Amino acid sequence: MTEGRDILQSRYYTIPRFYMTLAGLWPYHSIGNRYLHFVPTFTICFVIFIPQLLYVHIAMTDIDDLFECVPTMLITIIFSFKLASLMANSKKVKICLKTIEDDWLSLSTDDEKAILQQQAAYGRCLTIFYAMFMQLTGFLYILKSIVLILIDDTSNSTKLAVTKKLPFRVEYGHKIDQYFYLILVHNYLTVFSHVTATVATDTLYFTLIQHACGMFSVVGHSLERIGKNSSDNFDLKPNKIKDINYSKVLSCLRKHLHVIEFAELIESTFVNIFLVSVSLNMIGGSICGIQVLINLNDAKDIIAPLAIYIAQLIHLFLQFWQAQFLLDYSVLPYESICKANWYYTSNRCRKLLLLIMSRTVVPCRITAGKVVTLSIESFSVVLKTSMSYFTMLRSFH
Repeated sequence: MTEGRDILQSRYYTIPRFYMTLAGLWPYHSIGNRYLHFVPTFTICFVIFIPQLLYVHIAMTDIDDLFECVPTMLITIIFSFKLASLMANSKKVKICLKTIEDDWLSLSTDDEKAILQQQAAYGRCLTIFYAMFMQLTGFLYILKSIVLILIDDTSNSTKLAVTKKLPFRVEYGHKIDQYFYLILVHNYLTVFSHVTATVATDTLYFTLIQHACGMFSVVGHSLERIGKNSSDNFDLKPNKIKDINYSKVLSCLRKHLHVIEFAELIESTFVNIFLVSVSLNMIGGSICGIQVLINLNDAKDIIAPLAIYIAQLIHLFLQFWQAQFLLDYSVLPYESICKANWYYTSNRCRKLLLLIMSRTVVPCRITAGKVVTLSIESFSVVLKTSMSYFTMLRSFH
């Protein structure tokens, strides 16, 4: 990987590049090409919300029906908002990707390249797992519809029975049985667009976080080796030009500030996405939990809500877990300085080390709407809140 553009074409970024291209979010394509992909993907992703609302307004029969409608409606809102938000922040996305290119090209030693490659490889494995998991979830959600269609005769079914064979509870009017297979295709395309939207957005987030963690590791690696080659009779006040440790620490300081700016850019790009995602996923997960309890005795009715519930849980966990990575890695330079032979450095060098240490006191954070800091600890709080919603909604049922 010698050229900047070759870096983003490497195997480390295959999954986010592919799905972002599919969704029209890859910023290196022409605006016409991007809109050619984005408009149909977003339209298919969001338009299903209209018949979902019509079903709630016209065809809903009881509270159990409402519980089955709401999670898919919330998913539609979340995934559509993800697409729209990333498209609106395309300039920030391009800056993030350009930063990745520049960082790879700025590495000067094999050790630094190995550290960043290791972190990028981990990010690649995570994006592959996430893409496969979301595709499997979408397939399981469609599977219920396929099974019901195969075991029942659609032509002699009532309107409610026909609706239940679709992946979503939707209302298309009185001729739903006449255009059943066209409506079915629309529903299947919606599932595909939902999966594309969330994989494109979340794999980009995972990739950016892992790159930031890799750069913090590179800075920590360099800082840990400060003063290693110094002897007991070192000069406490050497000439600035001859002060090798000072030059190394100054370079580390610049890299450190650069990575902090990159982390802040990631946070500003995803802050609103996580606010909507965390808030609505808590409600949707609680309702899916109720659906699972309601349908424990009916296997065909438990597949869809169970698949959604597990997907929402893993989806949230990975977002919080990656944010925890950033929290942990952002304090790595502090630990590295403590391990270094800083006492073999000059006074001016020590001042720079103190400056880096003071900046690591406040770790880099990913927040949901500047309200909640994403971490493993806050994930447990979200789960507790979701269980509270679950208990409350179960009392209504």
